Amino acid sequence: MNQPLVSMITYCYNGESFLDRYFNGILCQTYPNIELIFIDNGSEDGTDDLVRRFLPSLEANGIRTEYIHFDKNQSTCRMKMLGFEKMHGEYFFGCDSDDVLHPTYVEEMAGYLMAHPEKGLVFCQLDMIDEATGKRISMMKTKPAQTPKAAFVNILSAQNTIFTPISYMMSREHFLRINPKMEIYVSNYGENYQMLLPFLYRDLQGYIEKPLGDYYVREGSYSGRMSRDPVWQTNAYKAQEEAIRATLDQIGVEDRAQYDRIYLRRLRRERFYAAVASGDVKIRRECFAELRQAGGASVQEYLVNLLPGVYRAIKKR
Repeated sequence: MNQPLVSMITYCYNGESFLDRYFNGILCQTYPNIELIFIDNGSEDGTDDLVRRFLPSLEANGIRTEYIHFDKNQSTCRMKMLGFEKMHGEYFFGCDSDDVLHPTYVEEMAGYLMAHPEKGLVFCQLDMIDEATGKRISMMKTKPAQTPKAAFVNILSAQNTIFTPISYMMSREHFLRINPKMEIYVSNYGENYQMLLPFLYRDLQGYIEKPLGDYYVREGSYSGRMSRDPVWQTNAYKAQEEAIRATLDQIGVEDRAQYDRIYLRRLRRERFYAAVASGDVKIRRECFAELRQAGGASVQEYLVNLLPGVYRAIKKR
């Protein structure tokens, strides 16, 4: 236990069908000093019984665990801040309850931050797994940034970026320096922008260019819903815009206008096309007006707004 403590924060809603693989990934870790803060976020299935079944095994493996159970579902951002309050580690990371750590995940990620104390954040690559078949689909990876602010621009444009907690680990010391109150903007649509933007703006990121975890693609996940529910997509893109704006305010970004243009044009374009797919005329018009306001409406978007039915028919072919 002479290695620094690493805290792991997980919140779970209805994880009975996949928590076995999640916990087995933790029990296989080669790193000896891990703390788990596990939050049952109002599950309505057998999650509570399954978690309690694994608690003795976690304890026997030296993994100190704090289990918190909520009767009603809470915002994930509030769950994350609760995790901040409970954690004691010098390094910390999040892991969705449907994902799996490779055995050397904690050892290699924490090892990188120990070897590079000037870095406050390290990314790894992930294997993308189809839950239905168990087969590897592809690899999720972030190409190392070569110039200042490049990674910051990438996340605003959603290029060369992984948006999942298992892909990064953070230094508590750097996090407290950046965010001494340990507060993030509360959104019902995730917290990765709020976590990553302050680090990337300061170029505090490092990279391990190998997969250290499995990201599972499943129908009931956040990303799964994003791909099939256009009405939900429009709300999610709007919430992401608000979260980015609030976080940039918190950071105190210089040359703000140039960065605002990047994410506003992207998210409003995505929101417009989601509104078109939904068939809701009012939302489509509202989204197109917002896209025009951001200066991001092309000739194609003008045509799609005029002929949404034709666009939807073409997309179905």
